[in-house]
Amino acid sequence: MPSCRTLGALAALLSFAAPASLPAQSTSVADTTTVTRFRQAVLRASPEFAARRAELAAAKAAARGAGAAPPLVLAAEVEEVPDGIDLGNAGALRLEVGREWITGGRGPARRDLARVETEEAAARLALAEQRIGARMDRLLVAALGNGAIAARLAAEDTLLGEAEGALRARFASGEARYVDVLRLRTERLRVRTDLAVALTDERVHRRALLALIGSGDSARTLRALADSVLATAPSTVLDHLPSSPPQVDSLVARSAAARLAEAGAARAEATRRLRRAEAAPSLTTGLGVQRFGAEEGGFQVGPTVSLAVSLPFTAPGAARATRESADRSAEAARLESVADLASLRAALESARDRYEGARERLAVFDAALLQGAQEERESAVAAYRAGELSLLELLDFERALSRTEISRIRSRVEAAEAYAELMSGDSGDRETD
Repeated sequence: MPSCRTLGALAALLSFAAPASLPAQSTSVADTTTVTRFRQAVLRASPEFAARRAELAAAKAAARGAGAAPPLVLAAEVEEVPDGIDLGNAGALRLEVGREWITGGRGPARRDLARVETEEAAARLALAEQRIGARMDRLLVAALGNGAIAARLAAEDTLLGEAEGALRARFASGEARYVDVLRLRTERLRVRTDLAVALTDERVHRRALLALIGSGDSARTLRALADSVLATAPSTVLDHLPSSPPQVDSLVARSAAARLAEAGAARAEATRRLRRAEAAPSLTTGLGVQRFGAEEGGFQVGPTVSLAVSLPFTAPGAARATRESADRSAEAARLESVADLASLRAALESARDRYEGARERLAVFDAALLQGAQEERESAVAAYRAGELSLLELLDFERALSRTEISRIRSRVEAAEAYAELMSGDSGDRETD
């Protein structure tokens, strides 16, 4: 289940649906609860998560029987059968029960291997949960971020529409040039093109987010829950994302990817010990009864004892190849684990750098100045209508304000994406948003 810190971050991710000019509001507990329910629903509906959970159950079941004493073996032998079918008058009958007793440490080695495989399956399950959660977070942020950008561009288009109405009136009275009409229409065309791109990106990420839910009887309920999450807008992201994220060492330590890498190396080492144990001599004994023909006629019955010892040294080449293969496999797994951990650390450091960079860019934006500039928009249009502001000045003002607010939204999106990746400990499977 996600941590409280991660859930707080998820609630913050939803802030992008609110216009940048709105004052910060307190986070709604209902919003956080909705995000939590949505994440749990996505996990329950995920085929990948279900497969990893079944894999863990299978590993636990296998571990319960691993290393147990080998079963008894019942052996029967018949010799000298008259006519090939007269078993009652066979010259010799033997019935024996045997078991392998000395196994060269195979039992403990098998138990160790089963334990490590269970830990590996648990790490795969945790990694699936982290990756599905990280994927959901990134898609959610991208959808809401593009929605906020679209809202800002729509506001810009509305202002330009009002300016165009005033310009037409001035043009009709001969107070404006036709080139100004063309300039304004060209600017509106640019804004509407950018708006169409933002709306398309929002729909793409929204559909990708809903695709995590899949289909089935509960799909409609889950999609309604997703719509509720996408429509929610709690407080600004700056109120929730910390100025200094956790250190990379602690993030690596809690990452399921790191656990999986270490479990892979441990499994190879346990396999190596098992292969060596299997190459050791083993002892098998048996105890039974035998019926055989007597010299004076009839049959006699007596006990039988058997003893068998495997001699691995009689096949030195195969034993040596088995040991060498296991040793090299363990070494390869160890090196792969080191490489995976290095890759994980590099990915988390990169995400941390992106997060801090986005935070630094956000610090550049002065919320009070942006609020004041937003309030001046109506005054700018009024001044333009009164002829106190030229068209170029109005366009430059609105374009600069729009680009600043969109840059602020994108910085928030990048910060939230990087933070979600950090807190999930995700080193791969990153979506291209």
